[in-house]
Amino acid sequence: MARPGASTARQALRDGPWRLLASPWPARALAYLVSGAVAGAVTLVWLPAALVLGLGVGTPLLTAPLVALERRRLRLLGGPALPDPHRRPDRPGPVAWLRTRRAEPVTWRELAYLVLHGTVLLLLDAAAVALVCAPVLLIGAGAFARSGPAAAEPADVVAAFVVAALAALALLVFALLLLYAVPLAAVAHGELARLLLAPGEEAAVRTLTRSRARLVDAFEVERRRIERDLHDGAQQRLLELGMTLVAVRMELDDGDAEAAKPLVRRAADQAGAVLAELRELVRGIHPRVLTDLGLPAAIAELADRSTVPVTVTVDLPDRPPSTVEATAYFVVAEAFTNAARHAGATQIAVRGGRRGARLVIEVRDDGCGGADPARGTGLTGLADRADAHGGALTLSSPVGGPTVLRLELPWPGFA
Repeated sequence: MARPGASTARQALRDGPWRLLASPWPARALAYLVSGAVAGAVTLVWLPAALVLGLGVGTPLLTAPLVALERRRLRLLGGPALPDPHRRPDRPGPVAWLRTRRAEPVTWRELAYLVLHGTVLLLLDAAAVALVCAPVLLIGAGAFARSGPAAAEPADVVAAFVVAALAALALLVFALLLLYAVPLAAVAHGELARLLLAPGEEAAVRTLTRSRARLVDAFEVERRRIERDLHDGAQQRLLELGMTLVAVRMELDDGDAEAAKPLVRRAADQAGAVLAELRELVRGIHPRVLTDLGLPAAIAELADRSTVPVTVTVDLPDRPPSTVEATAYFVVAEAFTNAARHAGATQIAVRGGRRGARLVIEVRDDGCGGADPARGTGLTGLADRADAHGGALTLSSPVGGPTVLRLELPWPGFA
């Protein structure tokens, strides 16, 4: 099976220069640097004005759009955009908002990043873009020069052609080296942005606490659902089976074996129905195929049961921990349900594998899009599962599709 492509520019750098140059990551890294140079120039002009207009107090309000843009721009390097780490103010109004922002350490890290972005990082991005453009301009200038009047002597023409060919070859090699250096510069910029703009430990603990609180509520709701299903379903069927068996015993006590035969057949059917209902109930808690055969087989079984055609490409070198497998399984199951029930999809594709020390599963459908976690508890519950394991669940679902659900979970034991 072919090795899947890198999902981030940082992983593409580890794959070696040839796989990197054959991938879209140099172009995406160049887009990150070009947009970074433009955003850095805007920051260079706007940041001093924000400091003056905000008098130092209102500066976070004036610079918030620039910081939000930088968090979103990181998607060009692969992976999700950085979440907003700020907590909601206790009271409404700009004064409470500013007071909350000033008390958060991440606000000052954002300001430090903007200072760097408008100075050092601006020079880095502009220099990288200029170095990429220089070979192209030189090759174009050489071609333009050769298109002029021909030299009078043939020997001069041959010499000029050889020199131009050698220069073009050297510039081509130089351009290839720069194409490898561009992702390196972009990744360096991106890592600094993640270091300063990512949520700190306090925000991570706060997010994890909220996620676990929602998980506790979800588990309580699930416990009550199981209790209700057992009471209204399996328990009632067992009562019916018991009554049938009592009738069988009464017929046998009366010595009427012929009358007992249809009752025995009814009891057998009732027992089969109870077993089938219990299997469905247990499957909703933890599917047996996941325990016995692992995640790829469990996803394949989900695909077989799906009403929408599914293509599965999940290649795992070995089995991840059971909690990781279970989380990935239920995310895929929920994605299948949403695609069939809400998106009107005609095709679903599942891709997955180990990327470094993480399990990455991506579910894509060609439905109508427009999925919003805020409109339902299903996706929110899955995001809470991922958060509880130190992972991340990202959703891309523009109106008109496609919808892409991407799950990343830590895989202990790999560096």
